[in-house]
Amino acid sequence: MYKRYTSYLVGAFFLLVSCSKDIYVDSCHYEHYSTKIDSSKSTNKVLIIGIDGFRSDAMTEQISPKIHSLFTQNNTYNNLEHKTEEDTYSGPNWSSILTGVHLNKHNVIDNTFEGGNFIKYPSFFKYIEEHVPELNTASFVNWGPINKNVLSKEVDYAQDLENDSLVFQKSIELLENTNPFDVDIFFIHFDELDAAGHNFGFSKNINEYTETITKLDYYVEKLYDIISNKRKTGENWLFIVVSDHGGDGTGHGDYDNIHIRNTIFLIEHPDTFFKNNHTSNMTDIAPTILSFIGIQSAEFSCKKDGISLIKQYSTTNNQQKR
Repeated sequence: MYKRYTSYLVGAFFLLVSCSKDIYVDSCHYEHYSTKIDSSKSTNKVLIIGIDGFRSDAMTEQISPKIHSLFTQNNTYNNLEHKTEEDTYSGPNWSSILTGVHLNKHNVIDNTFEGGNFIKYPSFFKYIEEHVPELNTASFVNWGPINKNVLSKEVDYAQDLENDSLVFQKSIELLENTNPFDVDIFFIHFDELDAAGHNFGFSKNINEYTETITKLDYYVEKLYDIISNKRKTGENWLFIVVSDHGGDGTGHGDYDNIHIRNTIFLIEHPDTFFKNNHTSNMTDIAPTILSFIGIQSAEFSCKKDGISLIKQYSTTNNQQKR
């Protein structure tokens, strides 16, 4: 009788575990799945600018005029209620941005990245390197754990830099001087806004915080100008700005606080229509990028949680420019 009772308890325990929303069982059997490459898109290029700790209501015309102007353009997807993961730390959110899956799959729940499952759920860069290896990929960051734990083995060129100014300068050099190569898919990460928030407060009423935004806005403007000039020469660039979380007081640990869970997200491209009725979250960035460069991976499609935000992409204008 005791053994039967014990079995019942064990069975009940496993039933409860299997029904938990925090437990994910991978049902993807992708060994025989195919990947299709759209050759009309495989030379497209992407710049992703990550700004750590950008509180949505601090994105104003006075504080960040360039980013604000991009948000008001017609040819964009933009969202000031872009949703974080339930764990509102940087580690889980940059992991979701880069992999296209939620934290219950990639398993990053804090900034240590311990237990991260990037072998099963790699970043979008891995699909690019596997299927369109001729594209040159790079990642310059001012928060080393992103490269160390996620990207350093999946991009052609990774740099961990000491401050945002160096990230900006080195990014300009790579984009303009093509040293060491002509970059095609480029992830940039700025970290000093998050530091300003932690030290002084995440608020549009805190000078140190808003002054950092204004400096980063200048960086975004200059980087956008470079992309605009490259477009004039026939290069077809998608331009993305995204943050990992907002903040309130000097922290960002409470998902129930809208100033923390809502952050900024922008995609800009002159010849693309976006799904503007969709409320974006962190997992939508990776599918959008792979869609833009024409990679249709059955493996990724099965694993991903996000969707591509591209509604309709016109190749006509791009083909005319080349």
